[in-house]
Amino acid sequence: MKNVIINADDFGLTDGCNKGIVKGIKDGVVTSTTVMMNMPYANKGIEMLKSMSFKSAGVHLTLTCGEPTLPAEEIPSLVDNENRFYRRRAELFPKLRLEEVEKELRNQIELFIKTGSKPSHLDSHHHIHMYDGIREVVAKLAKEYNLPLRYANEETKQYLKENNILTTDNFSMDFYGKNTSINRMKEILENASNGTIEIMVHPAIVDKELESLSSYSANRSKELEILISRELKNWFIEKDIKLIGFNNI
Repeated sequence: MKNVIINADDFGLTDGCNKGIVKGIKDGVVTSTTVMMNMPYANKGIEMLKSMSFKSAGVHLTLTCGEPTLPAEEIPSLVDNENRFYRRRAELFPKLRLEEVEKELRNQIELFIKTGSKPSHLDSHHHIHMYDGIREVVAKLAKEYNLPLRYANEETKQYLKENNILTTDNFSMDFYGKNTSINRMKEILENASNGTIEIMVHPAIVDKELESLSSYSANRSKELEILISRELKNWFIEKDIKLIGFNNI
């Protein structure tokens, strides 16, 4: 039996993201999500999850989308002239100061906790925590808050194991873009080794707000359609796949 976490990233990004992810949880195979605490729909989304008694919600640590959660003057190396996060890693990385990274990301975690919920795990937008420097900062926070952390690449997986930070045995980001299909989901799971696997997904009900914020928008509807499909749910049952959240590892 494989233990599978289907984690929906970008919760809180827009109302359509929230509604799509909640539909994926209620009607499909989505078992986990991570919240962008700097986005305007984050708190509303968390209340939706609370009303469902949903336990596997973590923090989608963010340095490349939207505005920071701290005043710009406290983290000046992380923001552009409009006091917004740089949208591209190539713009951010030459300028960032790691002490400011830690300060901002810690605040994102604290904001989640202040909603009255305990985060189930951490991951990051655009996988920023798999890069040197930020990886060590995020691992430090995961250890401090006693939270599992997505590994995203093999180097990060090894680092987490060496530092006794809980992560999954397998991770896949391949259910994405042109690879968004039921067959691709099946291939990911059939090829995964035994143990726990996290599959990253981005379902949403696409609206104009999402289209204006994210270059990855149209495919989110296709992801949602597949994740709630009877065919996929039945296949999971046939293959004796156990769907779990990060709160179960």
